[in-house]
Amino acid sequence: MNLVLLNQILSVEFFSVIFNILFVFGVAKQKIWAWPSGMIGCGLAVWMFYSGALYAEALLNIIYSLLAIYGWISWRGVNSVFIIRLAKRHGFGFDSFYIALYFLSFGCLLGVIMDLYTDNPLPYIDCIIAVMSILATIWQARKILENWYIWMVLNSASIFIFINRDFNIYAVYSFMLFLMSIWGFKKWNKHLSSY
Repeated sequence: MNLVLLNQILSVEFFSVIFNILFVFGVAKQKIWAWPSGMIGCGLAVWMFYSGALYAEALLNIIYSLLAIYGWISWRGVNSVFIIRLAKRHGFGFDSFYIALYFLSFGCLLGVIMDLYTDNPLPYIDCIIAVMSILATIWQARKILENWYIWMVLNSASIFIFINRDFNIYAVYSFMLFLMSIWGFKKWNKHLSSY
């Protein structure tokens, strides 16, 4: 990687991290301003990940940007009074605990495709993180408590993938997100317990 491109990536990486930390902080505190912050942070991450050949991560951040719009709409107005709830233990809708198995399977399938047709060095973990992150974000928008469990696992795995691709700021950021996901779980669980 040439020096100019490296400096551009580091600048984009830094600002992406700042906006995304604001997003997680805002979501944990159930603030609607979190969603536009997340959209900006994810928009910046698209270019960075594409430059690093993490195509599923780049695509994921495009989807995150779109989900930020969904989250913002879900949390404003009348829908902002949704209380935090647990995932359903029956059925197969987006609010169902069992939908996670479908997302995990889909991530594995995408990993096979990415392994066959791209130069992604970590296609399986990249795709599983991408797909499960979509579910976790949908669950955040729907205020389902278990989203934080998914984030704890994904943020732990992301530390490895980012160190492997020399996105060191994002590796530290993923560690911070891991800690913030524990904090977010505690905040939401406390709120849930008060009902």
